Amino acid sequence: MKNNTSFKLFIILILAFLLRILFLDKPEGLWNDEYTGWFIASQKNLNLFFISMIRNCHTPLYFLYLKLWMFFFSDSDISLRYSSVVPSALSIIIMYYTGRELKNEKLGLLCAFTTAVSSFLIYFAQEVRLYSLMFFFSSLLLLYTIKVLKCPNKNDLILMFIFSALIVFTHTLGIMYVFLIITFTLYFILNNIDEKQKKFIITKILMYFLIPITAVIIIISPFLYNIITFDSLSQFWSGYNFSKILLTFTDYFSPVQLNIINTYDTISSYFFSEGKFNYTFILFAFIPAIIAFYGIYIALRNKNIKIVCLSLSALIFFIYLNIISYTGKMVLITKYSVEIYPTLILLMCYGLYKIKDKKLSRILIILYFVLNLTFLFTSENSAFRKTRPEGHRAVAELINNSRLKNGDYVLLTYYDKDKFDRYLNNNKNLKYYSINKFNFNYYLYKNPNYNQVIHNGKYMYKDKFRELPNKNIMDYSKYTFIDNMKKGERIGIIFLNNVSFMSNENIKEILSDEKQYKKTPFIFLVFSVIRNSIMYSLKDDYRIDSITYAGDWTLIVFKKKH
Repeated sequence: MKNNTSFKLFIILILAFLLRILFLDKPEGLWNDEYTGWFIASQKNLNLFFISMIRNCHTPLYFLYLKLWMFFFSDSDISLRYSSVVPSALSIIIMYYTGRELKNEKLGLLCAFTTAVSSFLIYFAQEVRLYSLMFFFSSLLLLYTIKVLKCPNKNDLILMFIFSALIVFTHTLGIMYVFLIITFTLYFILNNIDEKQKKFIITKILMYFLIPITAVIIIISPFLYNIITFDSLSQFWSGYNFSKILLTFTDYFSPVQLNIINTYDTISSYFFSEGKFNYTFILFAFIPAIIAFYGIYIALRNKNIKIVCLSLSALIFFIYLNIISYTGKMVLITKYSVEIYPTLILLMCYGLYKIKDKKLSRILIILYFVLNLTFLFTSENSAFRKTRPEGHRAVAELINNSRLKNGDYVLLTYYDKDKFDRYLNNNKNLKYYSINKFNFNYYLYKNPNYNQVIHNGKYMYKDKFRELPNKNIMDYSKYTFIDNMKKGERIGIIFLNNVSFMSNENIKEILSDEKQYKKTPFIFLVFSVIRNSIMYSLKDDYRIDSITYAGDWTLIVFKKKH
């Protein structure tokens, strides 16, 4: 590496690191998925640690990594977030070498800079989640796939196996991506060597790659079985729509991050807002995405064998994600396709670099980075400024700072108390109850078969949703609180606003339209009915003492009148 190149890469790394640590300590604390990762990794009993890992919907390596990080450092919020900053920053070096391996140092620097300013990667560098680590492993797999495609040898095949195995051990969906990369790599290698070399290459591949990767899959088979049979209400908070395809690419190539959470059903909703053009989306999301698409198109036109192999793997993997999302097995959000993101960055950069008109090439590259950096440094919605509105510290602070006293009641909806223990002030001796996403079926419908409710809840609960307020919730409120609380005692009720936002009138309107009912996430109906019914049940015997908000949470404190 030339000194000039080393200096440029160093500057890119400094910029990337700064972008990843700005506003790193999120005021709302860890949100549910982050909290779950910490909770699993914090288990001191190895048997409980293993059981917790196997019950999760992801393969186990990330939790092992997080546990190791906590052992050497600490489990404070900011330390946990640094566990994602480090692999995210290291990925920039890997992407430099990937670009250099495909073409030259200039392409390497372009890939590194694109990775450095990626708002998607900046956002997840500040999350206690597996996605920064996954991008790191995927970029390493990309690098060694290119090396193997150029000239297969023992060392590169072994390293390709190692990084494939690390992906399989980290992300459930990565198994399909690894399968596709292996399949297309083998196909292109075997179709571009003579017959004499084939036997030798096949032997190498079997010895150093296929047999070990099969062993890895056998090792993680208990985890895979649990994942395949895993059911949770959490998986059904959004339906499939085609706008998610566009928003996946705007998330990857623009500074506007929209497909991290739920999205509008129609693409036009992003171009028009209240009857006017949404110039922010057009300028900062759509234009960078169009530049990226154009770069990828130019890359594919070059018909480079390595580009074709990588593109096919990425395309079929993304189609696969769309199919399983369309069938309701998962929600199509950007982070679930992180395995292909290094490939997409490489394709875009390679295509923009290969544009024959060098003036046009420079204009597009400069415009791409100017738009990304302008939004990053000027917008309140930039990746490093984004808060975590579902964070659990927000709930704890609402309770800790409330007028609730010893002996008062707290009803938590959507999550159980253990989700907030990390932040709760134990000086208050409160009585906690919970109607959450794992037990609502007992209270709302009195059906103990959770899996049956998850799969057929829309059909089973339709009549119950018509019953507003819900009698079972009213009875629960009466026998648990109203009959047992004394005059002057308080009850604080916590609601997660983004799942319990519908009024009874909204629910009735949805129920009257079969198409609308089918499209509305089950989880929203469930917790909106619970919220409205609880509020109704307390109206005669209680008065509202206070209403406070933090992030996406609301705490309503009621005081018993008589």
